[in-house]
Amino acid sequence: MLTILLDNGHGNNTPGKKSPVWPDGRQLLEWEFNRDIVARIAHRLDEAGIACHRLVPEENDIALAERCRRANQLARQGDCLLVSVHANAGGGSGGEVFTYPGAARSLEYARIFGQRWPFAFPHLRFRGCKEANFAILRESICPALLTENLFMDNESDCQILLSTEGRDTIARWHVDSIQQILQQFYSSR
Repeated sequence: MLTILLDNGHGNNTPGKKSPVWPDGRQLLEWEFNRDIVARIAHRLDEAGIACHRLVPEENDIALAERCRRANQLARQGDCLLVSVHANAGGGSGGEVFTYPGAARSLEYARIFGQRWPFAFPHLRFRGCKEANFAILRESICPALLTENLFMDNESDCQILLSTEGRDTIARWHVDSIQQILQQFYSSR
């Protein structure tokens, strides 16, 4: 059976990973958002009987080499899928999923996340499945995805990221996608 490895990007000591302070006085701290989403995903996966492991229970940032070491240690014991959760920045709106260039199985899984996006966020654009040379994707020996869940520097996206309903929807999108992956690739095993 597939074990889901959940990585919450960044930590409370990672500089610059936050939204602007919005007119209502609120601000998103990416480390807190990522950990909250991972906790919500883990809870839903546990309820569904899907094996999962949180790679970074710490609040401070853990080096990418250590994150990959932890993931690879688990991946050597059985089938795993690594999902690294982030909030995006840099101007834009919507969500996207990254895989390492040429990682065919990861891309198949990412496409399922893309197919599930309109069910979670029908009014927001899915920006596509993209390739990137991110260490967490490159150095992991199992299929790996990095999800960018809306833009924390876009006020309307960020209001969703700050809301309980938005966070529940993001977690549900991840879990629905993972369940579809399990059904499509692992149901006959």
